[in-house]
Amino acid sequence: MAIEFDDVGARVIVLDRLEPDWNQAFAWQDVLRVCFKDAGLYRSDVLFITVVGRSKPVVVLMEARGAPVLIGELAKRNLFPEKVWRRAFGDTSGGTHCWPPEQ
Repeated sequence: MAIEFDDVGARVIVLDRLEPDWNQAFAWQDVLRVCFKDAGLYRSDVLFITVVGRSKPVVVLMEARGAPVLIGELAKRNLFPEKVWRRAFGDTSGGTHCWPPEQ
């Protein structure tokens, strides 16, 4: 899996053994919420990006090529602030960290 993005949005692209359904795209302006789920030591952490008009979130495995750069871009756009992703990356308890937080 690889992540590409530009000024308009981002694309998740299947590179290997994953099903084509993992190919996903979204516009920055459509992002409603970003959540990071810690999956422990033996599984990939996951980023869930809820976007306008989709019943399921965009799913990004943090092992994907470009995923760390995507986190930086989300932070730059205030869609997943640095204080939130730093707390999320430090979590090893299986927790989920979201921005914005639930009301």
